[in-house]
Amino acid sequence: MLTRSAIILAAGLGARLRSIHADQPKGFIEIGGQSLIERSVRLLRRCGVDRIVIVAGFQAEAYHRFAAGRGIQVVENSAYATTGTMASLALALDSIDGDFLLLESDLFYEPRALDALLAHPAPDVILASGFTQATDEVWVDAVDGTLHGVSKIRSELNSVIGEFVCIARISQPLAALMRNAFETFVATHEHGRLEYDTTLVPLLHHRPVKVCLVPDLLWGEIDDEFQYRRVRDHVWPATLAAKR
Repeated sequence: MLTRSAIILAAGLGARLRSIHADQPKGFIEIGGQSLIERSVRLLRRCGVDRIVIVAGFQAEAYHRFAAGRGIQVVENSAYATTGTMASLALALDSIDGDFLLLESDLFYEPRALDALLAHPAPDVILASGFTQATDEVWVDAVDGTLHGVSKIRSELNSVIGEFVCIARISQPLAALMRNAFETFVATHEHGRLEYDTTLVPLLHHRPVKVCLVPDLLWGEIDDEFQYRRVRDHVWPATLAAKR
């Protein structure tokens, strides 16, 4: 299935990483001399993704400078401090036609992560890995390749097969369902503190989502210093070794 668009969620503050990235957004953390955001853009373009929208918040001007001259659109979530990732996603949806890849800015992953996801035949699919012991995992509950749930609390799930890599392919019909669910949430609770994966789970009864499991995938999210050191000292060197 040909997917030519991507949304990168990059609005977060990254308070647990201030000693590493100072006043820069998390996407500008460097691994191997290249920032996470530059690496993701390079890998997306390698896969034929030519429409990229970054949702910025904290220090948004850094992303505007990065995007200048690259054909990348930056959308700002000015309420980033009081909203979740679903608010950022909703802001970007008007800029995207058709299905799209959805990923977060604080990820380091080997190229075959995108290759595997894009090769999957389902219109709606999330990427999962084996068990990394990276801490702060989001567990994936699936049966016969169909997603049943995701949660940071493993005991809430019945059939955990791996960890959510925080990369997904989303169709326009599913995106519309997610936006409608978010609007209902905001109207009911009068705030936008909702994550996109939390929004997705109740919708699985209306539209199935598949899981692309790559058990030995090399990847890492960088949310704190432990995760940063894990990616820098273990994941990145292993990625280099795998290319040889």
